[in-house]
Amino acid sequence: MEPLFLSADNTKHFAWYDTQEVSFGTREDHDAKSIRQHFAIQPFKGRPIKIQDLASISSNDSLHFAWYFERIPKGDPEYILWVSAGPITTLGAKRDWYLSQLPHGANPDNLLWITSNNKMHFAWFKKGPELWVGRGVSEDLDKHDIHRCQLPPEVAIDHILYMASNDKRHYAFLKNSTCLVGSSDKLDHTRPMARYDLLEMKDLVKY
Repeated sequence: MEPLFLSADNTKHFAWYDTQEVSFGTREDHDAKSIRQHFAIQPFKGRPIKIQDLASISSNDSLHFAWYFERIPKGDPEYILWVSAGPITTLGAKRDWYLSQLPHGANPDNLLWITSNNKMHFAWFKKGPELWVGRGVSEDLDKHDIHRCQLPPEVAIDHILYMASNDKRHYAFLKNSTCLVGSSDKLDHTRPMARYDLLEMKDLVKY
């Protein structure tokens, strides 16, 4: 069983599973500090929402954020990004669904992850072969200019399974069970190379 999303705050890393369970621990072991527990998601306009419906889950020291695309058939726009926030047990219990906005150049097809820390929120998206990021408040991920995030030469965007952020750094969890660490401008391998616990992923890609 693998997580659908990873997130972090300044003391813990969280794993959000497709069974609608969450655990938390360290970067190396996401179950180290808790057993997996069920969590709920605030219904959207009276309709139940499952974790599989979400675009992302992110965290900071105060709240956990659920990000959701409402599709508008033949609409203009064709989608609306919504976000809700709450404690680990009920996403949306503190702030019910409210409107957000993607950064310029991002859309539901190229958006990869949304991460958070106590200072701002980050929308990571693919632009050709490059990884780009927009930053802002939860209501507006386009508040600051977008910029490119540099990856090591041997790492492609498709090698990254998950992203997480805290106030000090960003983490890119790769399919070979190693982890890149750095800023939103540049992610790189640590020395010695940082590893994480989702070892069942390691055979998905070799590079």
